[in-house]
Amino acid sequence: MNILFILKQFPRYGGVEKMTITLSNSLVKIGYNVCILSLFKGNKCEYMSRLDSKVVCLNMPNEKMFSRENRRHFLLVLQENEIDVIINQNMDYEVNKLMLKLKGNVQGNGKYFPAFITVVHNDPFVDFKCLDTMIKGRGVKNVLKRMLKPIYQVYIHNVVRRSYIMASLVSDKMVVLSKSYVSSCAELSRCEYEKIIAIPNGFNVDDKVDGLFLNRKKLLYVGRLVETQKKISELINIWKYLCEEFLDWDLLIVGDGPDVGIYKSLVKSENIKNVYFEGSTNSPEYYFNQSTVVCLTSESEGFPMVLIEGMKYGCIPICYDSFSAVDDIIDDGVNGYVIPFNKQNEYICKLRYLMSLDDTSLCYMRNNAIKKSELYDINKVVFEWEKLFNELI
Repeated sequence: MNILFILKQFPRYGGVEKMTITLSNSLVKIGYNVCILSLFKGNKCEYMSRLDSKVVCLNMPNEKMFSRENRRHFLLVLQENEIDVIINQNMDYEVNKLMLKLKGNVQGNGKYFPAFITVVHNDPFVDFKCLDTMIKGRGVKNVLKRMLKPIYQVYIHNVVRRSYIMASLVSDKMVVLSKSYVSSCAELSRCEYEKIIAIPNGFNVDDKVDGLFLNRKKLLYVGRLVETQKKISELINIWKYLCEEFLDWDLLIVGDGPDVGIYKSLVKSENIKNVYFEGSTNSPEYYFNQSTVVCLTSESEGFPMVLIEGMKYGCIPICYDSFSAVDDIIDDGVNGYVIPFNKQNEYICKLRYLMSLDDTSLCYMRNNAIKKSELYDINKVVFEWEKLFNELI
């Protein structure tokens, strides 16, 4: 069977791109032919070293995505590679509108068009949950958005709903990352529940885990350094209340993004001790292996693989209940902790408790975290994809 992934830009750093590589490699291992088509030119990315050499990477020939040349090229890709299934990795309205038009033209001429699957990689309501953060700031546009917030809310709702409806029209199936997202996806896309299926992200479990029982006095954040959605300033402020009490502990912030300067300034101005900005990395396992706790303070998430990857290495996850899929990942008090959203004091208290545990108690939770992470072995997840392919073909 021949599979085509469509990404807006590939390669580049990002969770969707990383997950595409993981799934592509797993499909190739079990006999599938896989192509990845980038609609726009990608960037140099160390992730590419992890992509199986059997995976074919393709690009559109014209920078103008909707050009006639690109439309012809796309249909040629389908024909030459005898594509059976398209996995669309974005929710862009214009992209899906183009796909719907091409699909209609092909089928209108009595020809075969591959089964089309669109993957929703976030909480469907993420834009509504993060609205207040999105319109913060001193810029004129943000000031106007705050002044006209009720109108802007309606505008955002219409934009998001339009994207979901278009994705539903072009897709034979829509994939969400958790069963808890099925109803919200159905509401926004106005499609039947039967058209939506939940398949979680997965990861490779083959890598060696070192130092489970070592004294690893580090808290860890891994991800993009952007305040919208991620709210890393919240984590830094939480650490501010703990750093003097736990002088032998560190907070490691791994990643890069547009707001890194803001976070460094916050640490400096507040004189917060033992915060280390490590920059971006292609080997987060190095940091997981030396940390005790992996932290998130996001306003919303889809299915954050950073928690599961951390759990694989014995990191205890802690995060807010700001996304419904958190219950798929963390069993509160067993293999991690879930804090009511925006309850900063509770987050601080739970971290203080974790950082004060003896080695025996910590190792018990770490082992539970490792066991839970095994549910998301890519070899198990790819089986769910195979069932979906067989249903559609």
